[in-house]
Amino acid sequence: MKRTFITILILLTSIPLLAQSKFELGANAGASIPIGEFTKFYQTGYGGNAQFIYNVSNNFLLVLTVAYDRWTVDEEAVNTNAENKGLNRKFDINSSFRVIPILIGARYYFSKGKSRAFLSVDFGGYLYKFRLEGIVINTIPGADIPHFPIPEQVTTGTESTLSLGLGYIVRLSKHWYVEFNSKYNVMTNAFTINNPDEIYDPEDPTTIYGIKGTLNFITIMAGIDYRF
Repeated sequence: MKRTFITILILLTSIPLLAQSKFELGANAGASIPIGEFTKFYQTGYGGNAQFIYNVSNNFLLVLTVAYDRWTVDEEAVNTNAENKGLNRKFDINSSFRVIPILIGARYYFSKGKSRAFLSVDFGGYLYKFRLEGIVINTIPGADIPHFPIPEQVTTGTESTLSLGLGYIVRLSKHWYVEFNSKYNVMTNAFTINNPDEIYDPEDPTTIYGIKGTLNFITIMAGIDYRF
């Protein structure tokens, strides 16, 4: 993973040395939509990215992407799942999962002209930050301890990620373009909530309350590109 980040940083510092007529900068923003297991306890998030693009040819481009995505826990879904499992507790929690993907990839345009569709493939790593704090409410009538706190817990790290995308770009002028894209993203070893049974351990209240697993999400974004 460290080698991946070092390689990407070398490419980032080398880009300004490339021919300016083939160099582009882009920025996008939009929705980050969980799919599969990720939808169980997390709501649709938001994100954005900055792109550093080099035109190898009219149809083939190299792209360095630095992105940001953030999701918050769906407290209602957590409590519904806990109730269905017969747990004698409810959760009043504040939890977020943030990632900064750094990827190197390629883009292929299917045609030439003012408006063009493209396919993209990107691979790299992502830095993540998982945060959780809140209160566990005991739902047993007459319980000696009606509620107890979950101390704030934070964990960070780096893992691998991959994305496959489709997009469409429209030229507005010699230098300016509008871009629309959607990507299917895979995050390995993502650290998130996925089971109410594991959110709170009364015997070890300082535990990091999360679990690692592969998660998937779709981004739908729009933005602008500037070609030098």
